[in-house]
Amino acid sequence: MPGIYFTELSAWEQVSSDLFHTETVHHRLWYQHVGKALGILLFNAGYSYDAQYRNLAFFMQLIAQNLGVFPTLGYAQPWESFMTDEGSPVELSWDWGTGDGKPTIRYSIEPIGLTAGTSLDPLNLLAGEAFESQLIKALPNLRVEWLRHFQEFFRGRGNNGCESLDPHDHNTSIFYAFDLIGTHTTAKAYFFPKFRAIARNEPNLQVLMQAVQTAPYSNESNLNALSMFSDFSNDTASAYLEYEMLAIDLINPQQSRLKIYFRCRETSFKSVANIMTLGGRTHSPNLQRGLEDLRSLWNALFEHCGSRPLTQVCHRTAGMLYNVEFKLGDHCPVVKIYIPVRHYSSSDQTVILSLDRYFKSHKRGKYMKAYSNAMTTLFGSKALVAGLGAQTYVGCSICPNGLLRIVSYFKPLLSTCLGLVDKLS
Repeated sequence: MPGIYFTELSAWEQVSSDLFHTETVHHRLWYQHVGKALGILLFNAGYSYDAQYRNLAFFMQLIAQNLGVFPTLGYAQPWESFMTDEGSPVELSWDWGTGDGKPTIRYSIEPIGLTAGTSLDPLNLLAGEAFESQLIKALPNLRVEWLRHFQEFFRGRGNNGCESLDPHDHNTSIFYAFDLIGTHTTAKAYFFPKFRAIARNEPNLQVLMQAVQTAPYSNESNLNALSMFSDFSNDTASAYLEYEMLAIDLINPQQSRLKIYFRCRETSFKSVANIMTLGGRTHSPNLQRGLEDLRSLWNALFEHCGSRPLTQVCHRTAGMLYNVEFKLGDHCPVVKIYIPVRHYSSSDQTVILSLDRYFKSHKRGKYMKAYSNAMTTLFGSKALVAGLGAQTYVGCSICPNGLLRIVSYFKPLLSTCLGLVDKLS
């Protein structure tokens, strides 16, 4: 639109005006605060006004009304999501890709009902079916064969749902995630094996393997990548790994990725390199080049660490998070690491400066200033310098050509967002 100047909140404000009706005050507040954060990211990542509007309208109409009780209304938050350490059901991310092109903005959510965690819905089971039907209507090209299979497979919680509440750990059973790519929104789903594992007294890994092996289109001849991962997982050196969840793309199952997530409490780069190569089972010159690049990023993030493990942190999400990714028919999985900078960096500003230093050394970072601007707008420069935890992970995977793909993850700090609304409204 020639002659019209758009600010980072123009699209957000227009969606607020056009789609003013909200189902509840919680719906309105989730859009006011997290929707605003999403709008700031889309603007700074270079999305067109039309793309900003389309993605914010999707968030307003589908996502914001399915995030449960907004936590800053004076209500106790009856359901704590495993999405973030503080229990918020939303995580945002900025995918840097492998070069200097425009970043992709993504987000992950846990659908939560307004009565989740209460006697009316102790296991947050009421929101899922309604959210799923809304999602299929909003994204008509969605494929649900694997969604149905894995939902049914992981559903087991024993005979009495209340008895299968875990008082010592999270009770989340499903996440959804959305990649905002061009004119399309692609969706993913994440499933947790722990409830079936507890009910059947089976290890999480065994449950995950069975889930994949029994999925439609899976057979022994197209699961070579899973077999390699199974061999790695059953190695005595891998006995300490903790298996968390399984993810799929909601597309044609024969083209979808399968991703198995696991955690390792060891934090030395030697351990990282071992897992990224599945204990030496995968190797190539390009993989070695990518590992050297990953070491360069590791040194930028933790410049005084050297070969030593990072400072020990006792927390449910401490250690390194990984996934192995493969499609049916792949011979070898790809490993991705999620470095929890929220536990191991000194401040959020240090994370930003470390990324900047790494990108400059690799002649990348065209959008580094935009990222820094977005973080400053969302969290404030003083909070970034003094605080830690706004940025949760830095994710890295090595592409077949040896290039390192990097993704920054962060959570909307809702108290900060409230201040931002007061300031900018």
